[in-house]
Amino acid sequence: MRKITLLFLIAISVSWVYSQNEYDDPQNMDINYNREASYPGGTTKLIGDVWKMMEFTDEAIEKRIDSEIMLSFDVNPDSTLTGIILLNKIGYGVEEEVLRVFSQLKFIPALAQGKPIKMNVMMTLPVRTGPNSKRKSQ
Repeated sequence: MRKITLLFLIAISVSWVYSQNEYDDPQNMDINYNREASYPGGTTKLIGDVWKMMEFTDEAIEKRIDSEIMLSFDVNPDSTLTGIILLNKIGYGVEEEVLRVFSQLKFIPALAQGKPIKMNVMMTLPVRTGPNSKRKSQ
């Protein structure tokens, strides 16, 4: 019984010593932000501003879309957005319009150690269309 216990302790010790620590990789380190990237005025203002800027195709308006788009983008130190990726689709030209609108927005950049840095943001944007939606100019 002592031999089995000793082998068990050795096996656990070896696995503990050689286990991978995820924080040993410098590319997998945690960043302590002084301030995270945000839209001036907050999320509610962002959604309102996006809705004011969005222009929809006639087909999208007729379909009365009531959905959400998940997107990911990087907020750069100069407040611009890059790397905008839509994680789901709605169709009817909505994706192209979301890309157009978000490429024009400016965010407050994240701060780490008092300096502006690039930060990835993921969000869900509600999309609603109806008879009062702004139509895309032909």
